[in-house]
Amino acid sequence: MKIAQLAGLISIFFCFPGLALAEPQLYETGPSEESSYVRFVNATENTIEIISSNGSAKIEFNANADGRASRFFTVKAASKLTATLQGKGRKGSVEVTGKPWEYITVAILPDATAKLKTMLVRETPDDFNAMRASVSLFNLDASCTATMQGGAKKATILEGVKPFTVQRRLINPVKLSATVGCGGQNTKVDLGQLEAGGRYSVFLLNLKNTRQVFFVHDAN
Repeated sequence: MKIAQLAGLISIFFCFPGLALAEPQLYETGPSEESSYVRFVNATENTIEIISSNGSAKIEFNANADGRASRFFTVKAASKLTATLQGKGRKGSVEVTGKPWEYITVAILPDATAKLKTMLVRETPDDFNAMRASVSLFNLDASCTATMQGGAKKATILEGVKPFTVQRRLINPVKLSATVGCGGQNTKVDLGQLEAGGRYSVFLLNLKNTRQVFFVHDAN
């Protein structure tokens, strides 16, 4: 994400109660509070703007792989986050409340109506291993169940990932080129050299009946 975009995101999230980036400022009552984590993913073919609840700040997410997803932002658990979405004449809104240590991905999806649609994909990871990499598959395609294979032997990494769900597993920190299969179509994605202790999210999208796959190196 470009520096200017990240600066905009910082402005947005300072507008929400209890939400900030620097460790001493994460919580209203101090760092002992339980946290949850929220990010946005643009799964449409158009640029999307996310506007703070009071309208004082906004950020654009483009339709390119490196600009579709925000980082994870820390939110005080049980606090409510609200925002307005708009893009290409369409509008929508989102309201999110996270459980302690929950990671929430807000997917902004294409829709035939005048409103932007969102789906929340939630997970509470418990698989950290400093010697291995954690790889997940987010299926944002409503029409099929997804599978991810990779490596020289095309071993199955994740399978049976239903629409708007996520699966995650630990693998060795190797160079990974993977294939995501869904509805009889296979789409390749190259994650490069995985880092030990790193976390990676692979996203499957369906835009105008054409499937796309991209990944991000998770950070919060």
